[in-house]
Amino acid sequence: MEHEQLAGSGRTSTRAAWRVIACGALALAFFLLAARLDLAERLTHALWRQEHWQLDELVLSLLLLVLALAGFAVRRGRQVALLLAQNRMLTQRLLRAQEEERCALARELHDEVGQDCTAIRAAASYILRAREGDQANVQACAASIARSAEALHAMVGSMLRRLRPPVLDSLGLAPALQALCDSWAQQHGIACHFAPHALPADLDDSTATALYRLVQEGLTNVARHAGADQATVELRADAHGLLHLAIEDNGRGLRQDRQQASGFGMLGMRERVAGLRGHIRWVSALGKGLRIEVALAARCTA
Repeated sequence: MEHEQLAGSGRTSTRAAWRVIACGALALAFFLLAARLDLAERLTHALWRQEHWQLDELVLSLLLLVLALAGFAVRRGRQVALLLAQNRMLTQRLLRAQEEERCALARELHDEVGQDCTAIRAAASYILRAREGDQANVQACAASIARSAEALHAMVGSMLRRLRPPVLDSLGLAPALQALCDSWAQQHGIACHFAPHALPADLDDSTATALYRLVQEGLTNVARHAGADQATVELRADAHGLLHLAIEDNGRGLRQDRQQASGFGMLGMRERVAGLRGHIRWVSALGKGLRIEVALAARCTA
């Protein structure tokens, strides 16, 4: 895959170089044609006849417009290049995170599930070979099978919660976010208050999942970087069909030179919101905490 990406980048660079050469060749051809036909002199003579319209000033005005557009294009190109570089880094980070999660699941399946399956198989084999009158050992093996089955059930439940919270499907978005805030507060020892207001009951799955992941990532950033002792999550719907999500903490906040999304967590949140055509912003002052505000359209199931 890496070789394919490098090859694709090389082909893009080659095409860009050929475009520059073509533009240069076109400019040179136009210069030779203009020099041969004395286009500048003819244009000056033609515009001089319309002096009362001040058309002779049009050339400099157009030149200034071209220079302004060129400057805008250069600035826009730099912004696009920066966004593309950030997107490439985010994509690579997401791929690495995906592989790390797959490796963690594989290790748990091999270590925990494999061990419990081996214990169940050994106990079942003993029961099959047990003689009459060996009731005590048979009961011990049955109890071992029950413990291993319970451990397997807990392991599967943990994996399912990591892949997708089941409460999001069974109870809806608000209870899922409440459960997330409660478990996060218990795990990190940081008070977390969740305040839902007038949420629609028929939000579609993509919107509900995106909001859940946004809160999850926002709280993760609070635990890792904020140094806060409390956090608040607010989610409300307004009369115009917009959902407003706010995640706020009382931590150290962001420096003035880092007010834009710079970490991979923030980039991931920005891309997730952009995918739903929403808006996100970070409001912060050094030592006064951070507030993440998200606004997106409330999509409901038919």
